[in-house]
Amino acid sequence: MRAALALAGLAALLLPLAASAGAAGVGRPRVALSVSPARLALSPPGSSTITVRNDGDQRVAVDVTRRSVDAVAAAGAWLRVVPARLVLRPGASATLTVRGKRPRRAEPGDHQLLVLLTTRALRGNRVTVQLRLGVRIQMHVPGAVVRRLAFGELRVRRMHKAWQLLVMVANRGNVTLPLRDHVTAFLVRRGKHVARLSARARRALRPGARAVLALRYGGRAGGTITAVVRVRLGVRAVERRYRLRL
Repeated sequence: MRAALALAGLAALLLPLAASAGAAGVGRPRVALSVSPARLALSPPGSSTITVRNDGDQRVAVDVTRRSVDAVAAAGAWLRVVPARLVLRPGASATLTVRGKRPRRAEPGDHQLLVLLTTRALRGNRVTVQLRLGVRIQMHVPGAVVRRLAFGELRVRRMHKAWQLLVMVANRGNVTLPLRDHVTAFLVRRGKHVARLSARARRALRPGARAVLALRYGGRAGGTITAVVRVRLGVRAVERRYRLRL
């Protein structure tokens, strides 16, 4: 398996050199695939095409699949790609047609998807190598993007020799808000930073949904203190301060 992956990586590195190598009389790599363009921008229900070329010296089958990058909706709800399978002889090219669709309740803004092209050796080929290429598709849905997060109450409880702070939040905007790795929290007393809290949150929060941010503090600071909770929303951040007693 490792040898196959290494050969696939070698084929990918040789990809930009395929044309010049052929001109210089050097043999083609066993498996090599090229696509054009590498990126597409679509506004549903628009369509475009992708050209796929077999730059290797073996006949290959190419399976076409779709994948969502931002996980807001399944890729199949956004894209239709035909045909779903190609068979290319050495040096041959084929065209894929990509059609954009707008799912129900699609959020405004840009959505990232991938069209994945995976080679599969045909019977009788001398070397079995799997090569995968991706074409990034940006789907644009018109409309004003509103990112708004509302903070709710804070609850404090003692668990396993540590303090747990539970903060309620709600998405009041019209797009999904990423939460995981976007939450920071710390304790402040009389303007001085006391400690940073470890934060745990779900991956994302859809419009209209609620969630709980779980903040943990295992230090010894006690008495009256201020917890600062901050959530990054794109290029800006929102925060709330809670006065509490540990």
